[in-house]
Amino acid sequence: MKEKSFIRLMRQRIAQLQKQSRFCTATNYTSALKAFSRFRKGKDIPIDEITVNTIVDFQRSMSGYGLSRNTVSLYTRCLRAVYNYAADEGILKEDRHPFRKAFTGCETTRKRAVKESVVKLLVDADFSVYPALSFCRDLFLFSVFMQGMAFIDVAKLTTANISGNLLTYRRSKTNREIEIEIPEEAWTIIRRHRKMNEGYLFPLLSTESGTENYRSCLRIQNRRLRRISEMLGITPSLTTYTARHTWASIAKWQGVSVAVISEAMGHSDVKTTGIYLATLDSDTISEANRKVVRAVLRQ
Repeated sequence: MKEKSFIRLMRQRIAQLQKQSRFCTATNYTSALKAFSRFRKGKDIPIDEITVNTIVDFQRSMSGYGLSRNTVSLYTRCLRAVYNYAADEGILKEDRHPFRKAFTGCETTRKRAVKESVVKLLVDADFSVYPALSFCRDLFLFSVFMQGMAFIDVAKLTTANISGNLLTYRRSKTNREIEIEIPEEAWTIIRRHRKMNEGYLFPLLSTESGTENYRSCLRIQNRRLRRISEMLGITPSLTTYTARHTWASIAKWQGVSVAVISEAMGHSDVKTTGIYLATLDSDTISEANRKVVRAVLRQ
């Protein structure tokens, strides 16, 4: 029998996402589920009893807890995705469109990117007496040098992703395939930390636990980045996501078009430029990445 209780269905969807290795999405769903369960005081609700007032009251409740508008929007979109799944699967008898009055947009927030000079500061920093911080710094730079590759995708890389001077992988978030010409600066990091006798390229995940311990790796990486930021006087503190923002921002500052940036980073939600992006060739994207690397190293 198809699950008609909303909270239980959310748990099922989270389990499915984890089996599909969509851990970032599963984490967002889990946070949204915790927020909704708190709002409901742990009491489940039939899917067909969710109304406009249910969602509006949920959003007001989350705002009352001090969550930002963007976080409230993210949690609401997660709930909406599960509700739409129920509608698509025929679990719902009638779609009442309970999210039609909810805020599901995105407000402009503080920029997370850092300038080329900060990246060069990281390149030049001597962490020889701090091997863990040196490894953390190198992973951050690898992400910058590889078109803002997300940390989860860096962690999941294997030697099978590399063929000659090209690295090909699928984004965990969108499952979109991305091909990157590996610059020499990234090769240096690969050679320095290449994981031997294991499937993964870097010593982050293990073949036994696989991506199950990814969240632990992410917490450790961000904790070390905060330590590096304190040592070098970088404010606000670096995070794994800073690298992705930084690549995009430096590329923009170097005159690379937004269309090329979107294609290089594997975005799947740039609908207005989707047709244009499909015409971009790999040489154009590789040149964009070379511009970013050159801009960093000439500081």
